[in-house]
Amino acid sequence: MQKKKIVFIVEQCDIKGTYPFERAATLAQLLQEQGETVYLFIRTDNTRLIDKLTKTDLNVLLFEKPQELKSHLRNLEPHLVVHDGKDTNAEQIELIRPFCTTFVHFDDFGHGAQLIDCNIIALFEESHEQPLANELVGSYAFAVTKELEMVASHIIDTGDISIKQDLPHIVVAFEDGDANNLTYRTLRHLTQLHIPLKISVAIDEDYAHNVEDLQMMALSRRNTEIVRRPDALLHLMSDANLIICSANYTPYKVAAAGIPCITTAQHENELNYAFSREANGFIHIGLGRKMKQSIIQNAVMELLLHEHRRERAVKKQRALDILTNNEILQTLLLDLAYSRHNIAHI
Repeated sequence: MQKKKIVFIVEQCDIKGTYPFERAATLAQLLQEQGETVYLFIRTDNTRLIDKLTKTDLNVLLFEKPQELKSHLRNLEPHLVVHDGKDTNAEQIELIRPFCTTFVHFDDFGHGAQLIDCNIIALFEESHEQPLANELVGSYAFAVTKELEMVASHIIDTGDISIKQDLPHIVVAFEDGDANNLTYRTLRHLTQLHIPLKISVAIDEDYAHNVEDLQMMALSRRNTEIVRRPDALLHLMSDANLIICSANYTPYKVAAAGIPCITTAQHENELNYAFSREANGFIHIGLGRKMKQSIIQNAVMELLLHEHRRERAVKKQRALDILTNNEILQTLLLDLAYSRHNIAHI
């Protein structure tokens, strides 16, 4: 059977951060390993991200305007286009619709999502309404990078979630720039807890604030460390008893391993995302910039003092089987590329 041409298009979106690029690269790599011809078109001003992607064996091309895609797709005539990152409008879809058979988007909340064949949603909201006919909604929409898979598998293999260290270890990790500096606010509240703790603050290359302010605060409390490295969260996960993070894509990374977790929303959009809730093993404390010291401290104490509460949280997270997501997504995209399913009946 003739192999298919598959094009991934990823555009920078400040609210969604850099994860859409990770998801696209992960899925593109899997499909390429299956023998499909894959192209990755990216639009971002993040030079570090561009450098990382261009060092892979994927066919990576940069673009600046949606109009550029028209000529590229006309020449390639792909069987499947997968879009991720920025929400689309109707004009974008109509521009390239004549040059592709099937369109699949991830987490597209723009008007363009109404004109595509399939919208796969990980950032789903709580709703009593049925998804639209072209929507597939679920935790399987999160693709797992190889680095996360290695860390999560190691944590799961150890099998023990008890707190064995002398000090419970809390990891604070707000990725994707942390626009409202919830890192600082969270650390400030944690330093007021009058119990022995080890606190590690994950600072990646996207952190947009003054690290010296965090370092000065860390000096006021023993066993508090500021960890600055590109993979700060993954580096700290294996030793974490509790993670405090945003309600965006980071909770999926935590759930892949199964670690007690408190989430707080960076903005109103995240406030509505339903994944990081009690049903999936999380404690969600609302909008971060309105975070009250008593609320986060009570959540921390609940998870640290009650072993059964931690066990229940981890059990719910691991029951999601996040590490099997890539198989599901690869099969789904190949079925759509080869027209093996009518989306209305998936």
